[in-house]
Amino acid sequence: MIRTLFICAIMVPGFVAALSSRYAALLLYLWFALFRPQDWLWIDITKLRVSLVLGLVLIGPALVTGLFPNVTHPLSVGMLAFLATTLIAQVGAIQPATGWVWIDFLTRLLLACLLLVTLASESKRLAGVLAVIAGSMGFHAAKAGLAFILGGGIRFADGLAGAFFDNNGYALGTVMLMPLLLATAQNIDVIYSGRFAAWIARGFYVSVPLCAFAVIGTYSRGGFLALAAASIAFVVLQRRRTTAVVALTVITAIALAFVPIPHSYVDRLQTIQTYEQVGDESAMSRTHFWRVGIRMGLEHPLGIGVRQYEAAYDRYDTLYGRYGRHRAVHSSHVQVFAELGFVGLAVWIGLFVYAFHACLRVRRLSRLDHLDPRLANFLFTAANGLLVSMVAFLVAGAFLSAALNDVTWLTFAMIAALDRTAATESAATPAPAPARRSVPLAFRVVDAYAPMRGGTA
Repeated sequence: MIRTLFICAIMVPGFVAALSSRYAALLLYLWFALFRPQDWLWIDITKLRVSLVLGLVLIGPALVTGLFPNVTHPLSVGMLAFLATTLIAQVGAIQPATGWVWIDFLTRLLLACLLLVTLASESKRLAGVLAVIAGSMGFHAAKAGLAFILGGGIRFADGLAGAFFDNNGYALGTVMLMPLLLATAQNIDVIYSGRFAAWIARGFYVSVPLCAFAVIGTYSRGGFLALAAASIAFVVLQRRRTTAVVALTVITAIALAFVPIPHSYVDRLQTIQTYEQVGDESAMSRTHFWRVGIRMGLEHPLGIGVRQYEAAYDRYDTLYGRYGRHRAVHSSHVQVFAELGFVGLAVWIGLFVYAFHACLRVRRLSRLDHLDPRLANFLFTAANGLLVSMVAFLVAGAFLSAALNDVTWLTFAMIAALDRTAATESAATPAPAPARRSVPLAFRVVDAYAPMRGGTA
């Protein structure tokens, strides 16, 4: 009953607001897609087709009022180009019916992403989108982390529904969200500056280490590698790297002192280096799956069709079923090459390269002397959070076939929106008088570990 009341407390006022505001409709649509209340409630609401209704409320009035999806930003063009490669690959698809299902899914996802680029047109709106995306999935992950602590190190065999349905997917999605949760905590005052802002920020801060324990609870080796890579990337991106290293070390030491890590988890991590000696077929099979995927891409330069790897696997399996039938590729990057060919892989790589370039450009703009400290802090921390999230995906995604997961494509959209916002708001901010420019930006931006506006100084 409490769960139902909680969902209604969000859905009812959210739906009313969505009828008059396209931005509110976007936030509600994102929340429903990522929080997935239909999988959390005790009652079945799938027959209500709420996602379809919210999509129509978002897209229909937006098109009528002239709020069209953005198609001009390079990342928007890249996303549309990726969709085009799925149509090209569909010509030679192994299972055309399956391909059309996933093309329909990707089309709807990208339409929401391109509308996000249009609607999140200022820092406050983009910060709100960031908070909804991070908080929607972060709620479940932080709750799992708390259960891990209270349960003495319980193991999570299953994940969230959707793209992150198993333990490896759960770990991937959680690590991707952790830097977004931190970026939200650092910019609560951009969204809301009321009396409860400090408590909301603390809630987001606390959720980050809880999510780390959730990753441990999945026993995912790919998740551990992603967590390590994300931590390194986070430190490298800070202006005060020594402070970041010390803070991470202290937080980790305190956490491990109160929550010992199960020996079985440590033993599993050791197999990252010794999987061949111990005969870990789960790890050994992955290299075989990758070789099969590369062979598919080489023999079909335009791809075998989106989400067709499993259907084609048996034809290319040179071990004749040793690791089973209709297996997954277990790599997002090899998945793109096998299913969408050379063109799809080129677009995939191009999207990440430009996304990194755009985030680094926003970081440079955040250093302009004339910017308001709060705007400079938002640009810097949001760019860092999105960069770290992409690093996490590139690492963990190398061991999981999740190229079509929602968060990655929403990340591209948020980066495009951030790039546009940084360009417009940095240009629109008037330069102050020379006498007021005596204080360097480094002293005006709050440190990354401050309770409120941690600016990754």
